[in-house]
Amino acid sequence: MPQKKNRAIDIFFSAVLPDRRVPDGYTALKYSTLLILFLYFLSYLIIPFSNGDPAYYTILGRGIIQHHLFPYNYAFDHKPLGVNLFYGLWDWLIPFYSGKFAVLALVLSAAVVCLCRTFGDFSRATAFMLLTVGGAIFNVLSGNSEIVLVTGETVCLTLMFKGIQNNRNSLFFLAGIVAAFTVNINYLSAVCLVAPAALLLFSPGWFRLSRCFLAVAGGLSGLLALFSPYLLAGHGALQTYFSMQHEFLHRYSGSLHERLLCLLWMTFYVLLLSPVLIAWCRRFPLCDQMQNNRKNLILPLWFFSSLPATMLSGHPFEHYFQLCFAPAAIMWAILLRQGVIFSRYALMPFFVVALFFVINNARTNFKTYIHCNRVDYAAISREVGQNKVLSLRAYHSVFYLSNLWPFDIYLFSDHTDIMYGAHAGQHFMEDLQKRPPYVVMRYNACGLHEVEPQVCEWVQQHYKLIYAVNVQQSKPNKFSVALYKLVQPVQVPATPNIVEH
Repeated sequence: MPQKKNRAIDIFFSAVLPDRRVPDGYTALKYSTLLILFLYFLSYLIIPFSNGDPAYYTILGRGIIQHHLFPYNYAFDHKPLGVNLFYGLWDWLIPFYSGKFAVLALVLSAAVVCLCRTFGDFSRATAFMLLTVGGAIFNVLSGNSEIVLVTGETVCLTLMFKGIQNNRNSLFFLAGIVAAFTVNINYLSAVCLVAPAALLLFSPGWFRLSRCFLAVAGGLSGLLALFSPYLLAGHGALQTYFSMQHEFLHRYSGSLHERLLCLLWMTFYVLLLSPVLIAWCRRFPLCDQMQNNRKNLILPLWFFSSLPATMLSGHPFEHYFQLCFAPAAIMWAILLRQGVIFSRYALMPFFVVALFFVINNARTNFKTYIHCNRVDYAAISREVGQNKVLSLRAYHSVFYLSNLWPFDIYLFSDHTDIMYGAHAGQHFMEDLQKRPPYVVMRYNACGLHEVEPQVCEWVQQHYKLIYAVNVQQSKPNKFSVALYKLVQPVQVPATPNIVEH
């Protein structure tokens, strides 16, 4: 039995070191690597989230699922409706917090791998490990919206290709519906799909006017289904939805410095994967793409069509590159199955960078686990109940983990500053004059000048500090929180503090 296990481990590592002499210390190396990978996966499964975005989408999704409110009547984000609905449904299906988004990422990664077998033969295990472990560079296991986009795009392209293979035009209608929902998770997916969808719809021998019509009809049907609640609500609800997005995105667009930084990082990522792209072009020459071999163009077109999508926002966030990495990982797995042997050092930079991020992400996640456990989110939830809470640049983890109802729709810590700029303090004062029952800010936010002096003065005069915890003694970090309760005009016996640190 141990020999079989050892053999299985050797097979796994042969994908990383194909056709190479076993180096000295190989046994120690492989078991050390397995330990690192175990800790890497474990670190994501024990924390509520590793990136704040999925938690924020879930907050908006709860507004839809639990309170039956349009997203911008509960809390605001510039992402489309679909992403909030998707994460709200996932939150409803998965009632626990720890590992919720890591499980989502693992499930969707497995789905992408299985569906992409349509485009070529490869080992599912190899592709899954490339996507989830190599994807540490892009924080794939955070379960951010990019992995949802990649899954939607995969379903869409698979349906169209299956429709061509089996001459089933109805699959193009379904692909249109999936595309409509995917685009409304993030508009960038429309850019990602342009080149591969054009290949599948308009290539000689594949082109059918009926297929194009059905794809468009499916897209329109999906949009109609998604936005029907807004249309039924009337009173300009749909116009307000788009105008709020437009106004925010106009203010949110990246600066020239951020755009240049974004370009540099994307160039770096492409260079890391360039051996795979070059090997693909050598194995499947562009000049030999007859109808039978044309499917070999789908993955590289998907990759290169996704490149501009990663840069359109102008913000250098690594998780955007998941849109390109997913097709590249599948191409890599196909090349390995084809017997392509990379030179000894071709992919060494990728593995070195991936190992760095595997270790760094695991370390960060274990710190997050410690910090989250120092906050009594259950006690905060019991204290607040169904009352609304005003956030004064607090990290939204307290709203997600305590399931709080936001008083102001601009809940993300910097959204008020993006929308109101130098007048953010005035906006906070307008909110405070409406006497929200509770106020939350970061620990010692006033002492650290993270909140305007006039806002702090108002809070100190009209609110009582009932809970405060600094999760990191050296310096307050984003999980450090302070909760204040409104002091009523008619004095009643003070509510005892929950905890104070």
